[in-house]
Amino acid sequence: MRCSGALAGAAVAVAASALTVCAAPLSTSSGAALSDNLVDLIKQRLSESATDTWTSGTHMEALLELDYPDLSVFASASYPPSTLGSSPPSEVDSIVASWASKRSSWTKELAWDNGGAAADPAALGVGWLVAAAFVDESTQAAYQSYAEQEVNYLLNSVPRFSDGAISHRPPGEAASAWADFCSMVPPFLAYYGVATSDRSMVEQAYTQLKLYRSHLQSSTSGSWRHVVGGDSFTDAGLWNTGNGWAAHGIVRVLATMQNSEWNATFANEKADLASWATEILTSAFSHIKSDGLLPNYYDSASGSSFSDAAGSALLAAAAYRLAQLGGTRSAYLVDSAATIRSAVNRKISSSTGWVSPVVNPLSFKAQSAASPEGEVFVLLLEAAWRDSSALVALSS
Repeated sequence: MRCSGALAGAAVAVAASALTVCAAPLSTSSGAALSDNLVDLIKQRLSESATDTWTSGTHMEALLELDYPDLSVFASASYPPSTLGSSPPSEVDSIVASWASKRSSWTKELAWDNGGAAADPAALGVGWLVAAAFVDESTQAAYQSYAEQEVNYLLNSVPRFSDGAISHRPPGEAASAWADFCSMVPPFLAYYGVATSDRSMVEQAYTQLKLYRSHLQSSTSGSWRHVVGGDSFTDAGLWNTGNGWAAHGIVRVLATMQNSEWNATFANEKADLASWATEILTSAFSHIKSDGLLPNYYDSASGSSFSDAAGSALLAAAAYRLAQLGGTRSAYLVDSAATIRSAVNRKISSSTGWVSPVVNPLSFKAQSAASPEGEVFVLLLEAAWRDSSALVALSS
């Protein structure tokens, strides 16, 4: 099921009515929408390859934004989520049901992966809670219990830095901050706060982003380093996808705050989030290459400066979303996002649906011809572009 234009427009109308940070002069960006056939190919590639917790969770986020925008926090953060029709988000429900069926009874996480990151299962959380609103009472109670256990695990079991920043890595390892964390944990905590009428959880999401910025932001630019801390692996380089994870996580929390019942009480926090996302995007877009894409690493000392369509797509999606939320007045950011989107879309194979070149998400300095992350970021970009374009039409 793919969202109709009327459904997308209605969702954007809701978002447009909630603008509170500032009025953002969006410009219409060049390029047509991806064809339904190409989107279906990309979804097929994702169904085959998005098997890790973080890619599966981001896959669900992309489906909500693209096919069920009225259920996305960019339209509304009310809970339980309301629908404009009678059909539940079947694709999301199916993914959650699959993970729930595999969940061990002894774990406190939404999913358990031996040696995996503590933060990654939380990526399933928003889709998980949305699915919980559309199942029978018994299944709903189980789903909500699992989500509560995941929150308690993150807040009470996972190591922390001395300032309270939650580690990306699990118990038994030294605290480690990864930019990836910002798209996994804070958006889930914020949405869980809305779902349980707990304002402190939304505030905790903001606090974690604030702490992560203090650990990861470069001293010479608005870009973020990839990994600091830990006792076995660090990556002080300015990794393109890491900056995408950070920026997109920030705008998701901003949207959740802005569309929540506590919107008016979060004025300072919303301004901070908009500013932090702007810092990342402005710095990143200063590195756009002649082919319209961003390099895998921005700092030459880290090497691996090949063009990366994956992280580029995620950053462009964050820019469109920030503008949609009224979090920027910068035409430069929207125009840069349009440049990147055109470049990314030219790199999608019409026969396979794969976008390339992309970074190998498991080997950060290595180039790959295909990546499930790249596929899901393309869908996030398409949804963000569509909704921002609809907002332009509404305001004209």
